[in-house]
Amino acid sequence: MSLKECPSCNKETITFKQKLLAGKWIDIYCSNCGARFCDLPIALALMHFVITWDILFFGYMSVRESSIAYAIAMLVGWLLLEFFIYYLPLTRLRKQTPVRKSTD
Repeated sequence: MSLKECPSCNKETITFKQKLLAGKWIDIYCSNCGARFCDLPIALALMHFVITWDILFFGYMSVRESSIAYAIAMLVGWLLLEFFIYYLPLTRLRKQTPVRKSTD
């Protein structure tokens, strides 16, 4: 699989595995410039809401109707939505600052 372009330094350094992890709410880092990224949070939240609806609705319907067609529709929908999550744009995050302990 080809590398994706880093939005910060515009070099192809984001791997396929990193992009998949970004779709699971995990921060990723550019190996060239060290910038921290995640998938667009609002779009990712909407996609996960639709995945949850897909699993609950078609899972319920497959049990209620005793039909394998609903289970297959659930799996196909889930895989299709996971495919779309891969193409969500990356958003640059601020650098993490260390937590200071108070000296009270």
